[in-house]
This record gives sequence, C-alpha cells and structure tokens, in this order.
Amino acid sequence: MKKTLLLITSLFVSQANAAMLSFDDILGGNIQNSFGDMPIYKGFAFSTTLKWIDVEETLSWDFGARSGEFALTNRNGRIGTITEQSGEYFTFDGLWAKKWFTPKESGGDDSLSGTLEGYNNGTLVWGVGTSLNGSYERYGAQLGLIDELKLDLGNQFLVDDLSLTVSPIPEPSSIALMLGGLGLVGFMAARRTKKG
Repeated sequence: MKKTLLLITSLFVSQANAAMLSFDDILGGNIQNSFGDMPIYKGFAFSTTLKWIDVEETLSWDFGARSGEFALTNRNGRIGTITEQSGEYFTFDGLWAKKWFTPKESGGDDSLSGTLEGYNNGTLVWGVGTSLNGSYERYGAQLGLIDELKLDLGNQFLVDDLSLTVSPIPEPSSIALMLGGLGLVGFMAARRTKKG
C-alpha cells in the first residue's frame, strides 16, 4: 500500500531544480579585467541593466567576489530583474551583496540602501530592505513562488552566489489525476480493512 502511494505521488510531483549562480562559469563571458552583458545563465534571463564583471585582482575593479573572481553588478546604477528563461516559477534561496567601489571586505558605515523583491504575475510576494557596505552580507531565502526577482539594492552594487530554485507548478489536470489516484488508493485500503 505504501509503495503504491509513493509511486503515485512520485509520478505527479514536479522536481525542483536548484541553481547556484556564482558568475564564474558564464559561457562566452568571464574575461579577465573586463565586464559584459549577462546571457541566459543556468536557465535564468537578466535585464540589460545587469552585467557580469571581474572583481578580483583587476586594475580597475578590485572590489572582491564572495567566491571565485566574478560577480554581478548594475553598472548603470539602475534596477535589475531576473526571470526564469521559459517563464517557470522559482524560489529565492539567498544571495550575497555588497557596495560597489569599496575595497574587499572593508565594512564601514557608508551604506547603500535599497530593496530586494519577489513578484508573481506583477504582484509583490515579498520584499526585504537592504543596507550594503564594503563587506558581503547574506540575504536569506524568502517564502513564496515568484516569476521575477527585482534587485533594487541602490545606485551601484555587487551580487555573488545567488541561489534560485525552479519549482514548476503542476497543471490542474495533473493535480486532479493525482488526487483521483490517491482517492483510489484510499478506497482500496478501506476495502481491504473491511474484508479483514
């Protein structure tokens, strides 16, 4: 009985796909001492306001990465948005961010204020106030499926080690089929109990 229930559940539950975006393995990107437009990266699309950039041991931008050598920036000083390339819903599992134009892990009181927001079909699902300085700070996971992540962290910022998980929502017909299967399993269990 338990095996049957497990089989039915596994057939209809969509698998979530977690992605860690370190910006160190961008196909066609990651040129030392340079920056560039973000392509589709690990299944996610980025607004034109967001760029990849080398921030380790460079002549111009030695501001430090959380890991590796590259990070994400809004070099134009505008809001950046991230969506899943095929329109799937996803969850925000955390990121590290710091202020642009500050030495590595320099801390300080000179903060850059902004917000980190998740939207679902244009409706705000959650929002977090941010205050960045010269050291990377972690902003943790937030509850709720979103289809757009908005980075409005201030004039110029760096983001690294961004974690997102694609969570496809089953179609209504799949949910109905799964519930019907579970009902059938329950009916069979009740019938077996009555006979015994």
